[in-house]
Amino acid sequence: MIIEKLDEILSREDQGSTDYKTANWLKDHLSVISSQTLKTTAEQCDVSPTLLSGLVRSMGFENYRDFREQCRKFAPAQSYRRILFADEAGLAENIEEMSRRKIENILWCTERIGQDRMRELAFSVMKAKRIYIFAQGYTRPLAHYLRTELQLYGKEVVIMDRKLEDDYRLTIGDLFIFLSIIGQTFRVNPEIAVRINSIRADKWLITCNEELEFSGERWVVPAKDSDYSEFAMRHALDLLLALIQKMDNEQN
Repeated sequence: MIIEKLDEILSREDQGSTDYKTANWLKDHLSVISSQTLKTTAEQCDVSPTLLSGLVRSMGFENYRDFREQCRKFAPAQSYRRILFADEAGLAENIEEMSRRKIENILWCTERIGQDRMRELAFSVMKAKRIYIFAQGYTRPLAHYLRTELQLYGKEVVIMDRKLEDDYRLTIGDLFIFLSIIGQTFRVNPEIAVRINSIRADKWLITCNEELEFSGERWVVPAKDSDYSEFAMRHALDLLLALIQKMDNEQN
């Protein structure tokens, strides 16, 4: 999926880099790109056609024409494009409103979070020898965050292939964690959902969408406002990691 490939660039590049700025523009203008030439798109990205062509090939496309064709087929996922600043409001007003709603959503999540489920997931993480984490889109940075923190406890942590193309050789002690904020991956890529549900291992889904069909254990993170679901997810993961740290200290 184009969105996941662009998110991959956004998650690994510095925000000031040319590749980050270009990928960010491309992601916001997929419908426009579908009818533009390489030269026109490069000019709007403020980069050379050569640089843009190279970036497109680095994402796995044969050339810009192949990339543009995929843009034409793109229909879904912009339904989950967060709009946090209002066009009609000034900067100070937007900052105040966004901060207020973020705090409000974190408090909502805190008051309703499933502590028993969180504790069960923490136990699963603690006993796991190897942990696989699958995430796409906005959850990809959360997967990298989880990996960094869990490696501090000597865990082998693998971020899974975004298309689940690899054959994972399951062993005793493996744990699979799937991150899906609102279920976009399950809705847009039903073949991936089938593959996920076919994995026979200890697995958990962490999501804000309690209606997703999942064959393993799940921890539903309460979110009051869908635009702020990602913040609720990050807060829930912070709480989970704090609990794991506490459990680790008690064991040592």
